[in-house]
Amino acid sequence: MLQRSTLTGLFFALGIGINSPTMLLGASLGIISALLTVQFLRFNTNEVNDGSYGFNAALVGMAIFYFLPPTLFSLALTIFAGAFSTVVMRFWLLKFVELPVFTAPFVITTWLLLLLIEALAVNIEIPPFTDKTQGDFYLIMRGIAQVMFQSNWFCGVIFITGLLLHSMKVATWAVIGSTAGLLIARALNFPSDIIIMGVYGFNASLTAVALSSRCNQKLWSILLGITLAVLLTGVFEYLSIPALTAPFVLASWSVIALIKASDKNATELQKSAGG
Repeated sequence: MLQRSTLTGLFFALGIGINSPTMLLGASLGIISALLTVQFLRFNTNEVNDGSYGFNAALVGMAIFYFLPPTLFSLALTIFAGAFSTVVMRFWLLKFVELPVFTAPFVITTWLLLLLIEALAVNIEIPPFTDKTQGDFYLIMRGIAQVMFQSNWFCGVIFITGLLLHSMKVATWAVIGSTAGLLIARALNFPSDIIIMGVYGFNASLTAVALSSRCNQKLWSILLGITLAVLLTGVFEYLSIPALTAPFVLASWSVIALIKASDKNATELQKSAGG
């Protein structure tokens, strides 16, 4: 969840492994593939050490093992996709310096992979949703767990614990984002079965975490980003397009662009007034 903390990463790995060892395998293969790629292509060492390349590859690996069973094909696809997402990440860092990359390489790579899977007529086997524990606490935790494709609320508790050990502020905003996502989805009468799965919570949670570190003096911008993330998730659901973390990326980019434009206009007005 955008944190440069080994301990937080350990708790995330623990949560994933408890709920789905297969997805932990996918995440591990994705990261290994990414690390080998950056070494082979000699990418910037600092970017490698802070995890910039690994987290998108980890998400891609989990996505593959979410949509496909573990086979030689899915294993090979994970290794290839981890490397591909790393190249996309590198291209983004070089060409779009002012636009934070977030999870864009993961989204782009996974969408392309899904198109490839469809073209090859490979059957997608999405695991059934089994954790239907009711209650707002469980739904909020499940929204956080879904950041890593986990539908079990207890994974969300483990993830929050990992965040707390690194930053109370980040953990708080993660919970606020998932809570707000739940409330907004209910207010808009979004499908209750999708709400229960935590689908409207994880993009809102990610958006809250990302914007809180960039716009902590502008509370309205964080709330706007959360709302946009929920609305965009609903749009992707309506269009039957796998949203992944695209709503988080698009909502965060939109708010950051809005703030930059607002700050620029304010600066120009001050100059005009001074003149």
